[in-house]
Amino acid sequence: MPKPDIYNLTVDLYKRRDGRLVVFKKISLDDMTEKEEKMAYKEAELMSHFHHPNVINLYECFITGRVLCIVMEYAMGGTLETFLQKKDGKLLTQVEVVYLFSQMVLGLHYIHQLGVMHRDIKPSNILLKPTGTEIVVKIADFGISKTVESMKMKLSSIFGTPGYLAPELCEGLPYDKRTDIWALGCVLYEMMVLKKAFGAETLGSAIRKILQCQLVPPSLKTYGHHLTQLLYWLLLMDPTRRPTTEMIMAHVAVTEMCQKLKLNLGRVPVTDEKN
Repeated sequence: MPKPDIYNLTVDLYKRRDGRLVVFKKISLDDMTEKEEKMAYKEAELMSHFHHPNVINLYECFITGRVLCIVMEYAMGGTLETFLQKKDGKLLTQVEVVYLFSQMVLGLHYIHQLGVMHRDIKPSNILLKPTGTEIVVKIADFGISKTVESMKMKLSSIFGTPGYLAPELCEGLPYDKRTDIWALGCVLYEMMVLKKAFGAETLGSAIRKILQCQLVPPSLKTYGHHLTQLLYWLLLMDPTRRPTTEMIMAHVAVTEMCQKLKLNLGRVPVTDEKN
């Protein structure tokens, strides 16, 4: 059965002739202007040029009638959100957190290097794909991503999910790729605490929590000083003081894992050919 979404979206799982399972997304264009249609297609087409082990593959995109169709890689491990929910309060080990988080950093670094912002980094947009004895992390859902044409873009509307919005978005200030870094920090916090950093039922209450930035600290006994220090670095209120993906990869908490992943993950024989 197709999965409905509030944004006129249906998602189906299909088996191709070669036996590979793929995700088939259909997005209605009925409520979009011609300019919005072109932008949606352009962004989907942009994704088809991504080639990285930690970014979901888009095999094909096309418009038929008033529907934008996207054929994407299927990650059978589900989302990070579901994975964390299934922990039922049992904390991940530091090794688990660093392993999963480092892959997210590598994927985000790749798209940032291409001049692309994701704008909606959150656990439900992080997919897990078991490959042999490993779990490959895949950043997905670039539905509202956009090429960064200026590092001082003005906010014309709020992008993303309320609990993961950066403070500058909440205040209507200029934003750039460092808003993704804040959201990445929110995801890291959630992996360490198994609770949302700024969970709230309404946009207004989420914004208040974000601007107050009062967090229950993660367990130092479980995660240690370095990983906790990295977490708070990502969640600095001043975006100019947040690290870039290059700086994160060089941090002592994750640098060894990032180097190991760079050497190994690219060699994993994942059958994700672009055809």
